[in-house]
Amino acid sequence: MPSKKHVLFVVPDGVGIKNYLYSNLIKYLKEDCDISIWSPLPEDAFGDVKTLHNINFRYKNINFKPENFKTRLYREATTYARLRHNAKLQQNETILANWRRPKYSLKIKILYRLAELLGGFISGNYQKILKYEAKSRANISQNVIASAVKDLKEAQPTSIFITHQRVAGLMPICLAAQQLNIKTATAIFSWDNLPKARLSVKTDLYLVWSQWMEEEMKIYYPEIPNEAIKKVGTPQFEFYLDEKRMVSRAIFADKYGLDPAKKWICFSGDDLITSPYDALFFKDVVEALADKRHNIQIIFRRCPVDFSDRYDAVLAKHEGFVIKIDPNWNIETNTGWSGYFPLYSDIDLQVNLVKHCELVINLGSTMAHDFTTHNKPCLYLNYNPSVDPDWSTEMIYKFQHFRSMNGLDAVGWINDKSEIKTVVNAALNNPNEIAEDKLEWMKKVVQYPLDESAANIAKTIV
Repeated sequence: MPSKKHVLFVVPDGVGIKNYLYSNLIKYLKEDCDISIWSPLPEDAFGDVKTLHNINFRYKNINFKPENFKTRLYREATTYARLRHNAKLQQNETILANWRRPKYSLKIKILYRLAELLGGFISGNYQKILKYEAKSRANISQNVIASAVKDLKEAQPTSIFITHQRVAGLMPICLAAQQLNIKTATAIFSWDNLPKARLSVKTDLYLVWSQWMEEEMKIYYPEIPNEAIKKVGTPQFEFYLDEKRMVSRAIFADKYGLDPAKKWICFSGDDLITSPYDALFFKDVVEALADKRHNIQIIFRRCPVDFSDRYDAVLAKHEGFVIKIDPNWNIETNTGWSGYFPLYSDIDLQVNLVKHCELVINLGSTMAHDFTTHNKPCLYLNYNPSVDPDWSTEMIYKFQHFRSMNGLDAVGWINDKSEIKTVVNAALNNPNEIAEDKLEWMKKVVQYPLDESAANIAKTIV
């Protein structure tokens, strides 16, 4: 009888917990596989995972070793080169907006300037990009790789699943696994990641959401064999199909101080980089709808990693009309996406927001797809609340991933502050006439049926 398989989950941040470890993925694995988790997050971040799935798993805290100068220089140079290559390939200059220079030390400023010079030089020759990516990997400290080899020999996994591809510090684990002939797989973090040159690890398999993303992988990474690209879906949308998570409108209203007789609208916030003027959008929406407070309430859900005070004045002024329902995330360590992690209760909170709200308003958020699971429209804000030469909604909606909605009536558009009330009224009164192609758009971005994603991933990684 063959020995039991052993899946090692490498979880760089809290999003991996929510999208994969809280899903049914472990349910499909736990009978036939041992489970281990390696993560920079503390072990108690996985307490809900243990309780939810009734499992014990081996845990190891990992720290990302700083890259040496050559490794990082070549990696950043090839990132810049890929962005320039992709922008030219797609005739889309907004792809270059994903290159941001850190400003926290002179050494890093110099490194990034050198990366731009080298990246600009090699960007016109794809083979040179591949050559310098290989040089980046070749310069990784052999001691760091040897340490990863030692740890993997002790853990003895039969396969490794990295819950997203964006953390370069995980590359030594991939190289160590390659030496030990342990199969590796990584999931692509989100529908917008591939044009951004954020494939920071090299694995045996790459798990994508859909045919759209599979074709993107072939365009941006033609060196990856077709058989290494696995179209499996993403489990994060399965939660919305689970009726056991849903509570009655009355119970939800009582818990959060909502009026069940009114219609609820969700305003979902963005992070500071994506939407630096989000508080102005929020103010515009609230003020435009304030005279409808007799029959609607606005639920404000902030971005899980944005606990700034930029919304506070509007929340205080419109208390009762606007209800703040914060995400249920651990926020003890203020380290951004890498340090925050969601509690399991946040899944049910988000499911019930989608179930009970009539629509969602935001700036270009994936929440459009979350609401589509319940056939609810999303309204995208599409005007500039402030004059900024370095940021505009015109640029945001030219981002490459929004080309997936070309030719589709995928969302409702609020093209001016003066349109807010009119467009919201239309969506409330005739929801089926707003964003008529939202399901078609989602099926383009995410593989259907939604409830097979976790099972597909389980089969793929073992």
